[in-house]
Amino acid sequence: MRKSLASAWHSASRRTVPLACLTGLSLVAGSRAHARRAVEESARPPEVHARPLLGTHDRWPVASHAAPTSCSATAPGDATPPTHDFVVERTVLTMPDGVPLATTLFRPLPRRAGERFPALLELLPYRKDDSFYRRDYPLHSYFACRGFVSARVDVRGTGGSGGRLPLREYSDDELTDATEVIAQLAARDDVNGAVGMWGISWGGFNAIQTAMRAPPALRAILALHSSDDLYGDDVRYFDGALHLDPYALQIDHENGLPRTPDYPLDSAYFADRFDQRPWLLTYLAQPVDGPFWRDGSLRFHPERLRVPAYLIGGLADGYRDTPLRVLSAARAPVKVEIGPWAHDWPDNGTPGPNYEWRSRAVRWWRHWLAGDDTGLLREPNVLLFVRDAVAPGPHEQLAGAFRFVSWPPVADRATILYARSGRRLERAPGSESVVDSLPHVAGLGSAVGVWWGDAPGDLADDDRRALTYDTAPLAEGLQLVGFPTVHLRARSAMERVAWSVRLEDVFPDGRVALVAGRVLNGALTADRIARAPDDTPRVVDTTLTLHFTTWTFPPGHRLRISVSHAQFPMAWPTPYRGRSLVYAGVGGMTLTLPSATPLPVPVSLPEPVARDPRPDASMLEQLDSPPTFHRDPRTGAVRYSLANASSQRLGATRIDYQEQVRYDANERDPARAGWDATASHDIRIGTRRVQLHTSMRVRSSIDSLYVQVQRRVSQNGRVVRQRTWREVLPRGPH
Repeated sequence: MRKSLASAWHSASRRTVPLACLTGLSLVAGSRAHARRAVEESARPPEVHARPLLGTHDRWPVASHAAPTSCSATAPGDATPPTHDFVVERTVLTMPDGVPLATTLFRPLPRRAGERFPALLELLPYRKDDSFYRRDYPLHSYFACRGFVSARVDVRGTGGSGGRLPLREYSDDELTDATEVIAQLAARDDVNGAVGMWGISWGGFNAIQTAMRAPPALRAILALHSSDDLYGDDVRYFDGALHLDPYALQIDHENGLPRTPDYPLDSAYFADRFDQRPWLLTYLAQPVDGPFWRDGSLRFHPERLRVPAYLIGGLADGYRDTPLRVLSAARAPVKVEIGPWAHDWPDNGTPGPNYEWRSRAVRWWRHWLAGDDTGLLREPNVLLFVRDAVAPGPHEQLAGAFRFVSWPPVADRATILYARSGRRLERAPGSESVVDSLPHVAGLGSAVGVWWGDAPGDLADDDRRALTYDTAPLAEGLQLVGFPTVHLRARSAMERVAWSVRLEDVFPDGRVALVAGRVLNGALTADRIARAPDDTPRVVDTTLTLHFTTWTFPPGHRLRISVSHAQFPMAWPTPYRGRSLVYAGVGGMTLTLPSATPLPVPVSLPEPVARDPRPDASMLEQLDSPPTFHRDPRTGAVRYSLANASSQRLGATRIDYQEQVRYDANERDPARAGWDATASHDIRIGTRRVQLHTSMRVRSSIDSLYVQVQRRVSQNGRVVRQRTWREVLPRGPH
């Protein structure tokens, strides 16, 4: 996943109403393509081994359900009720180079001789036999109950799979394995030759990239909370600015864990996992866009998507632009759903309201993998949640409604607002010429959080030290659906400078809520491929497309544009102190709001169905501490901290996890920024205890990043191995 691996541990036990993070999105698009015919029945049999993985499944919780499992009853009116009992089998799929990929099959039992089923694949590095053990069961069992062979596979070098850890996310090895797994699944005796690939976050990323390779048996994908732009929209360089996400700690830490189910601390473990270079170092060494990022980014190769794609996004998620961007460019059919949730599932994520996305997914799969007319593609191609005004702070439920929309909607005239003297936003451009001064305050932005997908707090305090331009209180309500744009014209003497531009809703009582935003790295060229020339003063004259949003401004509220040089801790602070000049009035800043004819009436969606819990596993404790923020006005030091802890039991095995992340900036010396992160696993199997501890530290100067990563693995209290990586990397244009 992208946002928090730890959150996956308890996602299976969340309430079953609204929707939110670990990855939950859906999409649809036209009918130019039809489901391809199933492969011939004479296809070669799959290389699937029935032997137990490593021969030790009897010591692992529920290695395989020898007896069939009956499916739970569903809610009244469920459009896709269960049709089959199923069994769970743990096995391996062997790749052409001999590497075994650990696989769990959720296999429906045929109701008649020779019955064959479509197959579904979810391929992840997120350890199906421990970290995601509880999370996987209710998802894959749901599809098995409805007649799909559902396969959950660990990426090579992770979890229970063999082989060496890949050099990066979505590596060529991973995607090549994906195409081989698809071929093996399609050739099974109980499969009809058609395979769908799906997942949330990582599983959506690699589903999209595998679809770009067009394996013959892959007939459709479903990707939730995923990105088509690995540099501009992912968690390494969000909006093209350096971003250190808690995920960077989580994934490198889990990459250092031993292989399940035995957790051996042997030579293969040290060579293939523990001693492999942390990905953090790989990504910090790629500070500008280019082939490293673009080869797997659908945004720059839209013609390569020839497989129907169902894309689901969240208004509180950082990847919400991708579904509509893909819909606008792809040649294959695309269906899009964007709801109110964050980086999680539509049936149980927050904030809500929620719906049963799995039921709609079944209809998608039956259309493309079985040739059934389920009516799903006769809907308009986009389902959106149109928000009412949302007050700052976390919410369990949002006011608003789901609506089907034909995208793009029929547009009326766009609304253009002009920055004027007196920090006003008005419909008339005026005739005055205005120059406003903007200082670089490195610690601004904490109310938004670590990325645009967080639940923002009240932005009023941040805005007091930013440049803001407000409308008068609205006489009539204003509904916004789409991508607002801001034309920014400014001049800065700072060699490297970032811009944070936000559209906000100012409530009558003075509270300020985030509507949309974007960071601009002014040190990059327009195409992000290279650094901009180091000429001074630096002139900015560009139009920024803010992230997709829906919002309804009530009468009495004001629209605000907020401009600053920092979005801390989301974007690493740029290194120089100084001021910039922002132009308003004639030829200055403008805000353009997409405007559309009235949207269709709200629609009702299927109610969430309670998730079936894994019968042999339980969450013991989950502690997510709220973020803390502190600013010392005497020294200029700013600190933002996060922490969480989890405990779960899998059969007789107990796993405890702890994580802490801290961001530091200094408003008097912006070059001095820091990031400190630690994570630990404590795994108890009978009398044996395995502990892994990972610490990361990043410090910056004007031109360099000083990075240290340390791993330490212990057994029964004795340190078995410790390794430290220290590198000094060019800072690049950040």
